This record gives sequence, C-alpha cells and structure tokens, in this order.
Amino acid sequence: MSKTYHLIANFQAGSGKGKKLTLMAMDYFSKLEIPYCLYQTEYRGHGSVLIQKVSQKLAPEDRIIVIGGDGTLHEIVAGIKEAGFTLPIGYLPAGTGNDFARSMKLPKKPLQHLKQIIRATEPSEVECLLYSDEELGIKGIGLNSLGFGFDGKVVEIINQSVADKGYLAKYFSTGVYVKTLVEAFRKRETLTAHVTVDGTTKVFHDVLVVGVMNHPYFGGGIKIDPASSPNNHELAAMVIQDLPFFALLRLLPKIVTTGGHIHSSYFSRNPGQSIQIELKEPSVGQVDGEWLPAHLYKMDFQLASFLLWK
Repeated sequence: MSKTYHLIANFQAGSGKGKKLTLMAMDYFSKLEIPYCLYQTEYRGHGSVLIQKVSQKLAPEDRIIVIGGDGTLHEIVAGIKEAGFTLPIGYLPAGTGNDFARSMKLPKKPLQHLKQIIRATEPSEVECLLYSDEELGIKGIGLNSLGFGFDGKVVEIINQSVADKGYLAKYFSTGVYVKTLVEAFRKRETLTAHVTVDGTTKVFHDVLVVGVMNHPYFGGGIKIDPASSPNNHELAAMVIQDLPFFALLRLLPKIVTTGGHIHSSYFSRNPGQSIQIELKEPSVGQVDGEWLPAHLYKMDFQLASFLLWK
C-alpha cells in the first residue's frame, strides 16, 4: 500500500515562503501520483491542534511533513509531546530565521530535501528541551532556546513593531534583529537569577539575559552559544550579566559572526542535563522566538527528544 503524505503547512511563514514550498511539494506529489493531504495552520497554536487531529487519520505507512518556520515546527512538536505520541515528522524549513534547520544542517534546496525525506527509511532522534513551572502551571518544549530578560524584550519589540506596521511577527531579517538589539538595550532592566545545574546552584546579579540553549543559534543565525551542538546530550544555561553599552558594541561583530563573544567575562555558560532558573524579579521571555509574558518564573528544564525524517 502506498504512503499518504500529510502536509501541515503555514502559508504565511517566511513572508509567503511557506505557501511557495507547499505548492512545490504538492506539484511534486501530483506529478508522481503520490497521495497527499493538506492542512493549513490558521492561527498561533493551531499546529498543536492539527497534529493531534492528523494523527488520528494516519495509516501505519503514512508520513507527516511540516512546512513553516521554527514557530510552526515548535507547535507541532509541542502537540506531539502533549498527546504523548511517538510520531516521526519531516520538516521543510520555510521561515525567515530557520535556526533549527541551520543547526541541524538540513539541506538548503527544498526539492532535494523533500526527496531525501521521502527516501528516508528510519527517523532520527533529535534532542529538544522540556520546560515546566509548577507554580505557574505551565509547561512546554523548546527546540532552540528559552530565555528571560533582554532576549524576551527583543522579541516583544519586534512583535510590537511589525504589528504596528501590519506585517507578520516573523518578518524580520538579521539586520532588523541587530537594530532591535540596540533598541532593546536602551530599555533593558537587569535582574537576579538563581541558576541550578545538575544540583549545583549559582546566584547571578545584574543579569541581562538568562536562559537555556539546546542549539547554538537564535535570532535568525546569531550564534549566541557556539559551544552547543545538536544531540550533544546536554543543555546549557547561558547568562549575560553587567554588560555596558560600549561592550555590547565591541562584542556585537563577534556575536553575529564568529561567536567569539563566549570568551568574554560578561558571558557564563553552564552545561548540564537538569537545569532550574529561578527569577527574583518578574521578566518577559521567549521560547524559539515566541514571546512569553512577564512573570516571576521558577522554571525547570530537562532533555527530551522527538523523531525526525531527514
């Protein structure tokens, strides 16, 4: 029996790139008379709903392919984890930043990548992070990173800016991101954080950013944690503290190119498998580029994984 390919697509991803790649995939399947079904995301969080509905229609040989940006993939994996499924997915990156695809070194040519997904015989296990805050009653997954403070403020400013201009929240380039870094820095508020890694706690004051990295990149190719790599069986608590403006300007070229900023005294990398971040002041945050509202977070992080057709 032939496979049916279930395409879960965000047409708006990448300022229309999601629609373009979906039409490419549909044309390819049609020419080869390969059965497929299409499901479009229509609002934030819809991917988590769709994956649970689609999973009920799957025959054992069927496959799912996600088409969209990091946010779309985040929703799909979150839906899989929430439902307790062990369900492999394929992924055609169609966002603006595509940090997950970059870190996983997925093929850059979409048709080549689609053919590779179709030919794959065994899915690969890909590590991600699970987060939870019992007091706030929230939990979820992260593919790339989850952070509090400055990076959350950057996402907040970008979302507000593009909303004011009538654009999509993911419509920004690395250049716009760097410009927003400077604006967010002017509006920065530092905080105190207790960071516990594998049972050992450190207290950090004057914190600009505190978060957990699963991959090197965020912000559309900014290698904020060059020491991280996919499937290295660890997470890393990253802390940036007491960073004056002149130091940011000096380090910015390294942040957006070589990643040499990691050797600066302003940065602290704390690797481990079990991490807790307790904030002593409320702060906004971000997970995979999606904004988190200000709270007094006490967040636990663990390693997890999902299955990917590569």
